[in-house]
Amino acid sequence: MVTTDRAKAQATQALEAAGIKREQTEFFTHAIPNVWIRDSGPRFLSDGLRLAVADFAWNAYGYPRELLVGSYNLLRRGIVAKDLAARLDLPVVSTAVVAEGGALDVSDAVILAYKGTALQRNPGVPLEEIEREYLRVYRKKKIVWLDQSPLADRMFSGPKLRNYFGDGANGHIDEYARFVNDSTIVIAQIDAQEADWDPLSRADHEILRENLAQLRAAVNVDGRPFDIITLPVPALRHYVRTGPLLEEQKRRDSLGAWYRDFKVGDEVHWVPAVSYLNFVVTNGLVLVPAYWREGLPEREREKDEFVRQTLQRLFPERRVVQINPLDVNWSGGGMHCITQQQPRVP
Repeated sequence: MVTTDRAKAQATQALEAAGIKREQTEFFTHAIPNVWIRDSGPRFLSDGLRLAVADFAWNAYGYPRELLVGSYNLLRRGIVAKDLAARLDLPVVSTAVVAEGGALDVSDAVILAYKGTALQRNPGVPLEEIEREYLRVYRKKKIVWLDQSPLADRMFSGPKLRNYFGDGANGHIDEYARFVNDSTIVIAQIDAQEADWDPLSRADHEILRENLAQLRAAVNVDGRPFDIITLPVPALRHYVRTGPLLEEQKRRDSLGAWYRDFKVGDEVHWVPAVSYLNFVVTNGLVLVPAYWREGLPEREREKDEFVRQTLQRLFPERRVVQINPLDVNWSGGGMHCITQQQPRVP
């Protein structure tokens, strides 16, 4: 999806340089730019024979409207799903309940999501009503709720914790827990020793431990427990950028939402959304994050390889290809967040 013919030409040139033929790609031109297409773009529904598009309500990740002054396109992104459904001539299943694509992970029958995110996106709406609508729209039988998401994905008004800042989706499940088949879930866990390096990792270590305990207590639609497999988290300390708060940054924070308790010169830390769980499953492939580079400890390379081997075992019919997603992580998401798959039907 591109905004202009010029953007289409640039994208075509980049794809061809990578060996991708022009006829392999179909472009849609749309006025509303959104790299996070999974969140507000078409979430396809399929019964194996036909396609439809899920159209959830949109409130820009639940951010207070007063903090979105000037973010016209951010507020308008909710029209993208219906617009593309019309272009594809597909029926739309709509709801007044809010959810972004990365906030819900699904198997054939089950939805996995954070309870705190669902309630924050839908203030005043009972959880039972939210659950009923999620199940109706996605045509699933059960929701497994985890209580709260890690702080590293939070982005609201102020630091994530202390003087740690960064973008994020404000509570998306696809950074931390994913289905790999109808009975198996992978979940991120922070090593206890690595958690001691910084307060953000320490807090998220405890949250992810709680998430793991909740998953182990959950059951599938047949009453059986899920197969739960843990995957590591890249050590945050290798990716954090630390420096003084600049006058330009303070000035750009026009409403005082982020840096209201900080002054120019204060030490702050900026955090990317590093995660191995933001992988993409597609035709014959699984695109999986890998982070090691020269200068990083061998432990980080071992994590990359462990994740590759584990996901290759879990997806035996697909080839695992690893990509470093750090440039995307700095904007608060990953490869899964900037892609959306369309199921194959006859």
